Amino acid sequence: MTRRKTTTLFVFLVMGIFFLSVSAAYGQDTVPPGSTDNSTEIKADIGPEKRDLDQAAPPVKKADGEDKFKGEVPDKGTAVLDSADEESEEDEEFEETLDTIADPIQPFNRLMFEVNDKLYFYVLKPIAQVYGAILPEPARVSVRNFISNLRTPVRLVNCLLQGKFEGAAIEYSRFMVNTTAGILGLFDVAKKYSNLEKQDEDFGQTLGFYGVGAGFYIVWPAYGPSTARDTVGMAADFFVHPQVYIDPDTDLGVAKVNSIIPTVITATNMVNETSLSIGKYEEFKESAIDPYISMRNAYIEHRKSKIKK
Repeated sequence: MTRRKTTTLFVFLVMGIFFLSVSAAYGQDTVPPGSTDNSTEIKADIGPEKRDLDQAAPPVKKADGEDKFKGEVPDKGTAVLDSADEESEEDEEFEETLDTIADPIQPFNRLMFEVNDKLYFYVLKPIAQVYGAILPEPARVSVRNFISNLRTPVRLVNCLLQGKFEGAAIEYSRFMVNTTAGILGLFDVAKKYSNLEKQDEDFGQTLGFYGVGAGFYIVWPAYGPSTARDTVGMAADFFVHPQVYIDPDTDLGVAKVNSIIPTVITATNMVNETSLSIGKYEEFKESAIDPYISMRNAYIEHRKSKIKK
């Protein structure tokens, strides 16, 4: 038994080290070889035009001592410069986004994307439609609030790990208020009456907060899009949920956990959230030229924006 625990612990450690090392390797923002700064060429091209304008419209003194061009001659050179700078900044942001999306296992990811797509249309959506027909929307919103309240420890711990003490205090206050006045979290009274917003933090964001790169992109069956960093974060967050330690039935080596309760909560949350958003995925697919690429880019940008908050 001891040998089995030691082996399981070793496997967890190796997997964690592997994902983090790959994240470090793929998470560096690099400039592709042969790329040039187009803004320099643009500025060089419009430089003579700007000088011609300066020569064509000699400055005269205003009453307050400032220089002004005679007449209403628009500063075309300055306008072009500003436009070029804005376009250059947008190009750099776009290139940075592309550079940080490493997708070395794209064939596998595309396969999993198709699997998840079929699971949605043939399994999850029909179940969610029946579920939504049984439970009215207010009841399903209460289920969402209840599950969100259960996950407070994950958000609170990650706020502390990132040094966001105000956010941690808000999460603690939300939990106390919603658990009592909100009847075990069924109603988000902390937000409604005290304007206390949920602090959506997880360990993947904590790793990103401290500079760990996203690593490579990966699509997990049933779960959906993720990265190497977020996969490690998801595993770490699992052990923060208090409910996994209620009547443990599975020995993972590092700890004994209850595998049934988290599975039921995750499945319920998946069906409940789908019932509240039926139609959004369909609209997304219809508007995307390549749904896989669009989903990947949207996920990466979403995670980047959450880490920057």
